[in-house]
Amino acid sequence: MIRFEDVSVTYDGAAEPTVRGVDFTVPEGELVLLVGPSGVGKSTVLGAVSGLVPHFTGGTLRGRVTVAGRDTRTHKPRELADVVGTVGQDPLSHFVTDTVEDELAYGMESLGIAPDVMRRRVEETLDLLGLAELRDRPISTLSGGQQQRVAIGSVLTPHPKVLVLDEPTSALDPAAAEEVLAVLQRLVHDLGTTVLMAEHRLERVVQYADRVALLPAPGAPLTLGTPPEVMAASPVYPPVVDLGRLAGWSPLPLTVRDARRRAGALRERLAATETPTPTATATATAAPAPSPRVPAAPASSASALPSRRPPSPWPPSKPSRSVAVGSKPSAASTSPPPPARSSP
Repeated sequence: MIRFEDVSVTYDGAAEPTVRGVDFTVPEGELVLLVGPSGVGKSTVLGAVSGLVPHFTGGTLRGRVTVAGRDTRTHKPRELADVVGTVGQDPLSHFVTDTVEDELAYGMESLGIAPDVMRRRVEETLDLLGLAELRDRPISTLSGGQQQRVAIGSVLTPHPKVLVLDEPTSALDPAAAEEVLAVLQRLVHDLGTTVLMAEHRLERVVQYADRVALLPAPGAPLTLGTPPEVMAASPVYPPVVDLGRLAGWSPLPLTVRDARRRAGALRERLAATETPTPTATATATAAPAPSPRVPAAPASSASALPSRRPPSPWPPSKPSRSVAVGSKPSAASTSPPPPARSSP
């Protein structure tokens, strides 16, 4: 369906080609993921499929790109619009109408499709993408995932055979990204649409790809293979692939589910290395000898009983009287003692 034959693109004023010697084929009904670091020419490859490169961007294209048998060097983007649909990462920049239904019909109006055919295709696309309840909604009020679905629908109504997407989920949250990827799955598996997509959030899309095309560096040859094969040598990869590399798994896991399945043997091996020896186990499990108990000292009466005043002596002692030196004794002190009583 898409054929690149030794394609090189050099933009005006550039000393070196942005892409060089690109040679690969995308069969009909496959989803091929284009990956690579920033600045290696992924958008240039996508633009060459739709004819935007070089007819719109300028520059020189050497080699040959054919889409459904049409040579993009001799067919301008308008002449490829019924075969190739293009969706970028910012859908708002592509909309030209205000409501969902009008946007779905606009592309067919530009191609001069009959009104009855337009109405039928709009209804089909609304049902296919789950947009029937949004047909009269202003596009500006839709969520990011809904807007991206409308953008895809606007290029699907002319029934193109090829869909080109440049990072369609980069600006979406995970839930909206899942909506878009579910739509792409239906297009590929149910309608046989050929999809060429560039995306840097590989953890979201690599598991859906039939094959992966890698541009490792500017001007470097393109590598095409299955997702596990390409991820094994790719300079960009999702975190789960990094885990698979560290664990030495082959083929590499592409999803968390794959990694969990592969991790069973690894967990058993780690558990075996952490099993204690029998001696250590016996020592660790033996009950410790009871330590001798020291009887507690009885509490003292002072601390156990409340404090009490000491008893007063009985009979109470008379207070002593002191006489100053040189003072005259009082009469009480000089009176003679009482006479002793004689017994009868």
